[in-house]
Amino acid sequence: MGKERATVNTRSLTVPLTGFGCAPTQATVVVARLTLRERVARSGRVIGAGLVAALIALPIPLVHFVFVPGAVITGLTLGIIRVQQREIFESAEAACPYCGTAQRLGLAGRSFRLPRAVHCHNCGRQLDLGLDPIPATGAIQP
Repeated sequence: MGKERATVNTRSLTVPLTGFGCAPTQATVVVARLTLRERVARSGRVIGAGLVAALIALPIPLVHFVFVPGAVITGLTLGIIRVQQREIFESAEAACPYCGTAQRLGLAGRSFRLPRAVHCHNCGRQLDLGLDPIPATGAIQP
């Protein structure tokens, strides 16, 4: 019996990548919508990692009083967070509005929400992904 591969629903978005005082660039973001089975599997891996860490530390004297409960609680907490993530970033790519470096923004696997602060890997400046640019005129528009 072979494993069935669940189909992942993805969508592609084009959102602005802005930096303070410069013209925005366009970022391409791919978002995956996870099924309940995929969310439970992601959650189970994190909970399992916490339990394995707890089992490894169990025979160590004195350490097990703090590390074992900490690993179990951390695994359960992160597992609950992961099971609640319905949409995640698959990829996010854009050119930095300051230095022009084309790059991946390092959001793969993280929970999808916009706007989000990211940093350029080349110049290190903070960038805002998905934030609507404010008009440069300073005038209030009706």
